Amino acid sequence: MAKHLSQPARPLPSAEVARALLLKVAEAGEDASAILRNAGLPGLSGRWRRMSARTRLTQEQFISIYRECVVILDRYARIDTGLKPLERIEYEMLCHCLITCDTLAEVIERAASFSAMIQHRAGEIALEILGDRAEFKMGSFRVKHDVSAFLSDITGLYAYHRLFGWLIGEDIEPLTIEMVYRKFMEDDPVAHLVPHQILYDCLGNALIFPARYLGYPVIRSPSELRELLKNFPFDLTAMQSRQTQMSERVRGLFSAALAQRKTPPTTAELADQFSISPTTLKRRLADEGTSIKMIKERCRHEIALMLLSEEHLSLNEVAARVGLSDTTAFSRAFRQWQGQSPTEYRRSTGRVL
Repeated sequence: MAKHLSQPARPLPSAEVARALLLKVAEAGEDASAILRNAGLPGLSGRWRRMSARTRLTQEQFISIYRECVVILDRYARIDTGLKPLERIEYEMLCHCLITCDTLAEVIERAASFSAMIQHRAGEIALEILGDRAEFKMGSFRVKHDVSAFLSDITGLYAYHRLFGWLIGEDIEPLTIEMVYRKFMEDDPVAHLVPHQILYDCLGNALIFPARYLGYPVIRSPSELRELLKNFPFDLTAMQSRQTQMSERVRGLFSAALAQRKTPPTTAELADQFSISPTTLKRRLADEGTSIKMIKERCRHEIALMLLSEEHLSLNEVAARVGLSDTTAFSRAFRQWQGQSPTEYRRSTGRVL
């Protein structure tokens, strides 16, 4: 069968995209009006088919509609597969497993292992490298290749893409998405949900992107992940990945190393990870008004404040967790950061030593 290429269109107002999703839910025999009521829009429940660009939805309302539509369509698409839907807690556990990886290649390898452990309910994941091209493949065991399965799969596949980019602090481009499905919907709503080139009628579902990204380091911290997961992957208005400043990338690596109780990377190791020379790394940080030493101290300060809020941790344990040799060195450093000793800080916040 010949492949059909979709052309990304300009993003539409969220109400028109919501209407397209609700229409597919209604076609599956579900109550679209109930989704609007759950989103706090009872006034639209009887006239949702007439929603247009003039219909105003808040970000929270659109997230609620999108989330519930995908959950319903995924459940409908799994009826003949014998597989249970992926629970939210399982998805969050997957993300927490991935954030401790060192590189994107390791992220994908661990995602594949995690999904296999839960019977591939997060997709049958595989990675193939063909020269300078990487293919992230996600099989889903769908029996019916209908619009419900398509919307569920493309949401899941694109969620992986956005999560990968967020973890490494880079927009992974250029990107082509291959789908095993025929074209079910007009380009405009799909392009709002997934603003990348999509090929239909392919052999499987896959993300195609430059292989160089596989070596990029994971720079995010668990605290950043907790914030991301509040609405991810249904918040389409916020940028989940971005071209991150070098200082933020270095900060992410330092924070991740300390959080995982690893030795923070040296200047040479950082430069090697970013494929630049140590001199270039220092110059780029200087251009951003900072230095490796300043970033390292900032990370230690932030983590120290967090750890001192844990009443069961001794000062010795906190010192070790921030990479300092003993309580004397830690107290000296903390006074420089905070203007008071760790003990004084704990007393001021009502923590018991």
